[in-house]
Amino acid sequence: MNIESADIIRLIEQFLKEHNLHKTLDTLQSESGVTLNTVDSVDSFKGDIALVQSLDSAEDKMPEKPLTTVKFPKKQHPNALAFSVKGSYLASGSGDGFVEVWNFMTGKLAADLSYQAEGSPMMMDGAITSLAFSHSGDLICSGAKDGKMKVWKLKSGSSYKRFPAAHSGDVTCVCFSDDDSQILSGGIDGILRIHGLKSGSMLKEFHGHSAAATAAVFAGNMRFVASTSEDGHVRIWDASTAACLHDIIPGTDAGGLITPSAHSVMVVPGRPGSFIVCTRSLTMHMFSTSGRLEKTFAVSGKVECNEFLAAAVMSKGKYVLAVSDKSVLYCFDIETGSALEVSYKVGNTEIIGMAAHPSLNVAAFFADDRYIPIWTSR
Repeated sequence: MNIESADIIRLIEQFLKEHNLHKTLDTLQSESGVTLNTVDSVDSFKGDIALVQSLDSAEDKMPEKPLTTVKFPKKQHPNALAFSVKGSYLASGSGDGFVEVWNFMTGKLAADLSYQAEGSPMMMDGAITSLAFSHSGDLICSGAKDGKMKVWKLKSGSSYKRFPAAHSGDVTCVCFSDDDSQILSGGIDGILRIHGLKSGSMLKEFHGHSAAATAAVFAGNMRFVASTSEDGHVRIWDASTAACLHDIIPGTDAGGLITPSAHSVMVVPGRPGSFIVCTRSLTMHMFSTSGRLEKTFAVSGKVECNEFLAAAVMSKGKYVLAVSDKSVLYCFDIETGSALEVSYKVGNTEIIGMAAHPSLNVAAFFADDRYIPIWTSR
């Protein structure tokens, strides 16, 4: 993972500050446009950089140990999480409308974002229901319970684009296109929409789900959209025409009578024509954009859990993670379809959502309590 040049400049600025070289510090900040804000010390800042580098790996590894925990104030909890590809940022959205950015290595608010240090976080009118970082890492999209959507500039915390009527109710999922020029959103109304980031206009609308959309992604180099819904159906759409190409029911319950709701759809790095779907069962499925079932992932043997409630694909595309209703983390090899022999309990209450880092072996989880446990590999 590359360390941003701004981090190196801040390291130099911290050195100048600690040695009372204030005139040189002011000049560097003025000419570089990079402000120091707050860093505890050169040693701690260098330690953060070293830790990020140590978490980087040429291959996927299962998160097997706690790294840190984000702790919310009493009576508050996150509703959505998203990692940035840049730096050590983890964004959370909560019921009070706040979008906050954390340093996932320390579990503290990111101190280098001045608007947070000044007590002016990003905020929407309604409860946050979905979050996504742009692929560049410079923008955050937040969806809210009142149907509004907003895109923010990470570094300044200022609003970049507003979508005052993205959906008629909860914006249940958001996703940037591969080139960050569009945003794909889904709503509790079951409708998917593609919005132009520059124009702020709705470009496409997808109808077909009979219940709330739960997740949606661009697939096949932006030629397709794949979506899941509480109706249990997985739909594959033509991104340019909004036509539904395939309507798939990935599984039923053990008695064959009930179609479990589908809550996650994830593209697989290195496989642009494949995506993985997770339902409220103990099975996940990988499909191609042509609708063909490519792989099934299932827990074998006797287990105490009943269903998977959250899932995420790791950054290199080797493993897919799933968390059960008992807050146990399972890891599956995407190539073989088999589960790793180890599993870990990652929370004390029922995990309802998770996020995997786009380049590091780090995963974060959230429940209806005030904690975000963050895990990493050994």
